[in-house]
Amino acid sequence: MGCLLYPEGFVPAQGSVPDQTIEDLQLERLASFMSRSHYYKITAEELCALWSEDSSVIAHRQAVLRDITDNPKLEAALDKLLGCIDGWEGRIGGLRRGLDEMAVGINMESFGYLDSYIQKLDTVYHTLCGISYSSPGMKALFSVLERMHNSERYQQLEEQFQTLCAGYVSPKRMRLAFNLAGDAKPSLLKLLYLEPYTGEEKARGKKRKLQLTQNAVEMNMMLLQRTVQSAAPAITAFVMRETAELRNVKKDLIFFLSAAKLCRSFSDRGLKWCFPESCPPDDKAFTVKNMFNPLLVVSGRETIVPNDIELKKGGEILIMTGANQGGKTVFLMSVGLTQWLYQLGIAVPCEHASLSPVKSIFTVFAPNKSESRQRGLLAEEAGHIAAAVGGIRENCMALFNEPLTSTSPSETKSISLEIIAAFKAAGVRGIWVTHIHELAFMRKKLEQNIPWGSALGSLKIVMDQTGSESTYKITRAEPDFNSHAYDVLRRKGVTLQSGT
Repeated sequence: MGCLLYPEGFVPAQGSVPDQTIEDLQLERLASFMSRSHYYKITAEELCALWSEDSSVIAHRQAVLRDITDNPKLEAALDKLLGCIDGWEGRIGGLRRGLDEMAVGINMESFGYLDSYIQKLDTVYHTLCGISYSSPGMKALFSVLERMHNSERYQQLEEQFQTLCAGYVSPKRMRLAFNLAGDAKPSLLKLLYLEPYTGEEKARGKKRKLQLTQNAVEMNMMLLQRTVQSAAPAITAFVMRETAELRNVKKDLIFFLSAAKLCRSFSDRGLKWCFPESCPPDDKAFTVKNMFNPLLVVSGRETIVPNDIELKKGGEILIMTGANQGGKTVFLMSVGLTQWLYQLGIAVPCEHASLSPVKSIFTVFAPNKSESRQRGLLAEEAGHIAAAVGGIRENCMALFNEPLTSTSPSETKSISLEIIAAFKAAGVRGIWVTHIHELAFMRKKLEQNIPWGSALGSLKIVMDQTGSESTYKITRAEPDFNSHAYDVLRRKGVTLQSGT
């Protein structure tokens, strides 16, 4: 990893994102969507390793990504640079050396490799010379390119290659052989014969014909083949040595080009995204306007309803209620994904945001059905909750989505209150989604018993005027007194008054 991902002199630390969070927030699915291509695929594990609590790292990456998203030409230039680095890496270890030694004729690939290094470095350098950028990361990358391009070694190489390899650069006569791959495209090109002159030339106005005997031709070819084979390892080693510093930014380029693709997908849908304002960790800030779930873009959802939310300064736990299929899980995941993307240094899915970094994100969602059949639903839920409660500490985020569904309502309420009380005392912030409305009403008693730590609040789903359909909007409000089961019965026409 190089200068684009981290400020100069910064020592990277491994990110801390639990496996359960990766699964619950569907981070692998989002990472796959972000990937530039199947070849340049980026995984959730790789992204989580880059996750950072350090505001300076987050700001450094935001500045680089802002440069890229503001200038499509810069994105194209970095994409070209990534292709160059990938091509240079393909020669590491002499991957084709065995084939070269067994080949009939002369394999000029190494000379082409050297020629490619000269031309590609020159092209990328001059392309970036004509593009404006302001981030320290991009300036550091250009400094590396400039130092390589303007070095005495590179300048001498460029001049000497034209002189010493004139026959390769502009041969007068050659004979080639190649294999055809399965798709009928040429592969493994071999040079059978090469001369810097034709058999017929005009010199001083006179036509002369050069005749070479077969023995002379064979001797010439043997000497040329020996020269090429002896030069190939040296050429590979030279290019590897010269490009070592630049090859360190390959992962950086894949990361930022993937992030730019994600931003572009939001813009293509007419959705707003932003680079959040970073707040001190002790503020425990989470304020967003028009936040949406990026996985809805991944799935191609036609209608995406954004929401606003603001946690109180110093941390807050919001107890969220509402009917099933009303958008609670989508909203909960939006919060987690926004925090995750922010701490990667990537733009977040909302119009405006002010966020503080967290130490980790802990989630407890519905257990996997296949695992539940093997271990039992209660055992699975207990394992998830124990892992989250055991690892959580101050300045962490907790996102619980209707936990303890396998127990009775009274047990669920009792255990939930104990966990929420522990989170409050520890200064944790987050959201607790539940179908037990009494939890929200009982928060005031918790605040009396535990006057320190995080604040407690209530969210609910906004229903339409008929009260039968969700608007997918979230608001701060007390929950409806009736239980979810009663809401379902009422929508089906069953009421206490009807007696049915």
